[in-house]
Amino acid sequence: WLEKVETKGGNVELALLYGHAMRTDGTADIERITPIVYSPDGTTLEPTLTSKEDHYLLTFKGEKEGYYTAIIDLASGVVSRTEEGYQIGPRFKFKDVIYAGLFHQMAKRIVSIGDAGAYRGELVHGILEIVPKDIRCEVGSEVELSVFYEGKNLASAEVKAVLKKEGKEVALVTTDENGIAKVPIACEGEYMFLVRHRDPMKKISEEYDESVFVSTLVMETAKIEG
Repeated sequence: WLEKVETKGGNVELALLYGHAMRTDGTADIERITPIVYSPDGTTLEPTLTSKEDHYLLTFKGEKEGYYTAIIDLASGVVSRTEEGYQIGPRFKFKDVIYAGLFHQMAKRIVSIGDAGAYRGELVHGILEIVPKDIRCEVGSEVELSVFYEGKNLASAEVKAVLKKEGKEVALVTTDENGIAKVPIACEGEYMFLVRHRDPMKKISEEYDESVFVSTLVMETAKIEG
């Protein structure tokens, strides 16, 4: 997932973290990571990725005011489960494989620079993507999220909300027939919204049984002025 570190004068720093429930657990191989940033006019930027002790630092310069969407694409990898546990590699490499899946992970963060104006939620990248209706995430309200798979609305998808300060899942909402989930925001903090989709049609019998896509979007609450 992607957390905001700093935004100063168009210079943006994001932290790419790897783990579970917004708790870090090692880092991914940098060779498997493809970072990309979509600028307000739709053009793409190639951010810098720097290795740190327990995370990667993604940096880019936003020359124009508006909304920038940072995406991390983690190259697919096959995980096989045997009676002895989980192994990295395709089904044919191991004996007595119970299950083998091809996993593809993506992380997303939206950053506003300057007088960004009104936000328009748009599909920008990725086979599986979460698109917020609004960039604001307010306590006591709901965040409306649209989930897309291969560019189409994904119905009946489970969207999990993890609150960083709790280090656990605090909400689970299933998308409706239009691929929309309305997630309640009960308290302040940084939220990671996670969706997982299994596609049994994308398989190679000797290698893996299905393809599993995982996508995250991190948003932070804003205080309601009143």
